[in-house]
Formats: sequence, structure tokens, C-alpha cells
Amino acid sequence: MGREQPERVSREAASKAGKRLQASEGLDEEALAIAHTWRVQHLEPTARCFEALSSCSHQFEGAVVSYRLKRMKSILRKLQREDSRFKLGILDDIGGCRLIVNDVEEVYRAATELERILGKPKVKDYIAVPQRSGYRSYHAIYKVPVSGISYRVEVQIRTRLQHLWATGVEAVGEVYGLEYKSPDIRAKLRGKEQMRERFLTLSSHLFAREEKMPGIPGVVDDVSSICSEIVEICDATKILKELAVARSGIVVASDSDESDEYFLLCLIRDLQFFDIVGFVDFSEANNEYQRIEKISLGADSVNEGDSREPEFDNVVLVKAAHADAIKRTYLNYSLGVGEFITRLEQLLLTYGACWARSLT
Repeated sequence: MGREQPERVSREAASKAGKRLQASEGLDEEALAIAHTWRVQHLEPTARCFEALSSCSHQFEGAVVSYRLKRMKSILRKLQREDSRFKLGILDDIGGCRLIVNDVEEVYRAATELERILGKPKVKDYIAVPQRSGYRSYHAIYKVPVSGISYRVEVQIRTRLQHLWATGVEAVGEVYGLEYKSPDIRAKLRGKEQMRERFLTLSSHLFAREEKMPGIPGVVDDVSSICSEIVEICDATKILKELAVARSGIVVASDSDESDEYFLLCLIRDLQFFDIVGFVDFSEANNEYQRIEKISLGADSVNEGDSREPEFDNVVLVKAAHADAIKRTYLNYSLGVGEFITRLEQLLLTYGACWARSLT
């Protein structure tokens, strides 16, 4: 006999549970179970957005599409930020999809096509108006109804260059053990940690200039000075050398063949191990993804005293032409940092020829 499925959690119940988790710093087990169920309820609406995004992706050569649920630990961190006003029931990024395309023109073409399929979203265009951190991407938040509840799903559309920068941020966070994406963390950075943050901001400005798009707020658009400062930071912190060392430490296992179009990416961070499993059709891949995400809902895991995550640190479902396209384009953390380093060095050579020397 199969396990009894948990009752569907309402938006109001989710928000109440989130408030309890804020007060208990994530230690309220009953509230945690409600929050986890609310999280898993985002699987179906997020999969619907993924299918719509997949249909758009055929227009763009080499496009990569993915979807994932935000990890419970990340949800808790967001709820517990200093002065946080986030409510669990209205978080708009628990379910998330991403499309990676070649250039900015394709980003906006994809956004127009997706709006035709899913309706008008709430838009946050961080390409036209980048964040001060250097983050650039196009966000569209869709409301997707399932069984009487409207779920918010965030769709990110970005270029390969924008994604490389985001990969660099992930890698720097992994190497130095800091969440550089967190506003709370960035506000407290000092010394070399602050220099590394500045390195990321300046790198993003060069990438934005390469795409002929607005630069990062607060960065003076003097490329010679920017290149000079990046090199000075690299000399002082050895950041590129340390990133280059980190990229060689990950092991990738791939179980796929040429007919596969859908792939599950499963990361075990402590082991520096990435498993790529291929599937021919979406339904099979999606069923396996949902199985992994729902494993921890069983009664035998309710009192373990943690967030009851699957055995992997991160699980993402991706659509791509083949596994090699994922290795080159999608993978975060140490795997993708090699191309980030290469592209940055190319731009330093282009915009600041006087700084042309090996930084790694």
C-alpha cells in the first residue's frame, strides 16, 4: 500500500507556517513540514511553465531550458534575512524556470513568445536596469492555477554571457564559503571579501558593455580603469588562480545517449560530484524529478530534525540538444567557471591591452 498523500496546503497556511519558521529560526518541525509540502506543490505549475518555455526554445539554436524548485534551506535563508518582510505564501521564486539563449535580442524575442503562450506576467528586467551587485537577467513572474490555487512561478531568460557571470558568482561563493548573492552578506563584507565582490561587479560591467547594454549602477564607465582595478584585485586576492584550481576538482558522471533531450542534473557538493541522467521524453524525466523531490515527504522522515531534503544538494531538470551542451552552458559552481575565466581574460585583452598578461 502506498503512503497517504499529504493534504494540499493553502497559501494562507503556508504564510502562517513561514512566520512560525521565522520566529523559531527554522526549528518548528510542524511548520517545516507545511512549508515543505507547499514547496512540492509548486512542481506541477513549474512544469507547465517549463513545457511552454521548451516550446519557445526551438526558435533559438543551442538554447538550454531548465526548471527546479528552490531548496528548502534557501527558502529559510530568504525568510530569515534581516528585516525580512517575505511571506512564504507569496514568494515568487519557489518554482523557477530558466532559458539560456545566445544574445539579448533572443532574450526579448523569447519573452514575447512566452507571453503569447502564458499570458501577461509581472516583469523585472535586470538587463535594461542591472542590479548594483552586477546581476543581469530578464525575469517574468507568471501566475499558474492548479486545483484552485494560483502559484507564482519565476521564469528567467538570460544570455550565455549573463549566465557565465552568474556561474562565476556561484563559483566564488563555493570557493570562499560565502553567499555572495545575499544582500545581507554583501553588506557585511570587508577586506579581501569586499574586493572579491567588487571583482564580480566590475566583471559584469565589462560583460554588459560587450553586449552593448546598460552597465552596472555606480560603476564609472572607464574601461581602462575597470581593467586596471580588476587586475589589481586579482593580484591582491589571487581570485582567478583559486577559481582555476577549483574548477578541476569536480567529477561528472553522465548516463545518456544521443537520443536524449531531457537531463536530470544532481549535485552532491561535499563529494564534488555531478550526475547527469538522460531521458528521451519530458514525462519520464519529469516523473523522476518529482519522485526525487517527493521522497522526503514520507512519514519516516518527519522527525529527523532537518529540512528533509533529497540526498542531493541540488536537482535540476534541463532540456538541451545533448549532454555536452549542458556541460558547456548550464552547470553552475566549479564546472562552469573555466569559460567565465576565459571570457573575462578575453575582454581584459580587448579593452585593456596594457594589462595583457596571464592572470591565472
